[in-house]
Amino acid sequence: MPRVKPTLEEFEVRENEVIHTPTNATWTAHPGIAEPHLYRRSMLASVLPNGDDYREHEVAAMLLAERPS
Repeated sequence: MPRVKPTLEEFEVRENEVIHTPTNATWTAHPGIAEPHLYRRSMLASVLPNGDDYREHEVAAMLLAERPS
């Protein structure tokens, strides 16, 4: 199983959430609040059907960095 490092191109940035599209992991936050109030890991930390395996801490770190403020 290949470990895959997340890239910025894999993220969809919306007004109050960021989604890691390969795994559908999502951070959601209230406008103007830095801390996310909802985290859905979906397929994160699971082997995807194509064999890719993302490390949860690497994707989560990027999700927080890319979330709109």
